[in-house]
Amino acid sequence: MSILLTPLTSLLLGLLGALCVALFVWGLHLATRGSEVAGSFVAAPPKRKSDGTFVLHRITELIGRPFGSIVLDWLGEDGQARVQARIDAAGRPDGLTVRRYAQRKAGEVLLYGGLAVLLFLNGSPMLAVVVLAFASLTDLSLYSAQRRRQDEIQRQLPDFLDVLAVTVGAGLAFRQALARVADSMPGVLASEFQLALRQMELGTSRREAFAALRERNSNEALGKFITALQQSEDLGAPLVQTLHAISADMRREDAQFLRRRAQKLNPQVTVVTAATMLPGLLLIIGGGLFLGSGIDLSAIFG
Repeated sequence: MSILLTPLTSLLLGLLGALCVALFVWGLHLATRGSEVAGSFVAAPPKRKSDGTFVLHRITELIGRPFGSIVLDWLGEDGQARVQARIDAAGRPDGLTVRRYAQRKAGEVLLYGGLAVLLFLNGSPMLAVVVLAFASLTDLSLYSAQRRRQDEIQRQLPDFLDVLAVTVGAGLAFRQALARVADSMPGVLASEFQLALRQMELGTSRREAFAALRERNSNEALGKFITALQQSEDLGAPLVQTLHAISADMRREDAQFLRRRAQKLNPQVTVVTAATMLPGLLLIIGGGLFLGSGIDLSAIFG
């Protein structure tokens, strides 16, 4: 007996197959990635370049490796500078560089674009669009890493400033106190300040190093801290009082930031609740009405 599939059924089966493939790839990534728990403070041997990189990124980077130079030439110096700024804002995940980004983008266009063309020619345009959306996987991962990094900076900044104010009040110079606090409070914010300190050690002025720090991060609280610090330096205000005032402002900003995030989550929770409970509720109500009406469907189903 032959089974006739409607276009809608074919589309649903195709989407189900794509979901199964994506879940398989993600499970393979979780099974092959290394442990992220630090066992000791002993320096571990350097990892390979591909360690910690998502398996799809490895595949597209390998495919696009011969075309990386072409993409770099097409981007130009301005485009490469913009890409480098986005990578820096995301914290350079997996040691990503501009060349590796260009290789990934070339591989994504070739791999997912080719699959999308084949699916479109095979009569599955909707599935082709879904596959083609994977061509922006690298950009989405960078955006997600940047958001997580800025949220982490938002959470760490008030405590960091409190400890910095106490350290400066103990008599240490600002640069020495900043280095001491960054070493004692490891994290995303500490790594950013350590990078600024290395730039100052190489001859960059403090104003330029902090300006570069502000450009690498889009966090408003960090930008306000750097602005207030520079104004305090220009006006000659006491640094300890300035740090305490900035810390208090940052805590208020952090509380407002959490409130805004909670307000954004309310509609999402409502949508998820409605999407999960409404079909079951309609099924219960409709089934009760059907059973209570006493309709006889034996003539339809034989």
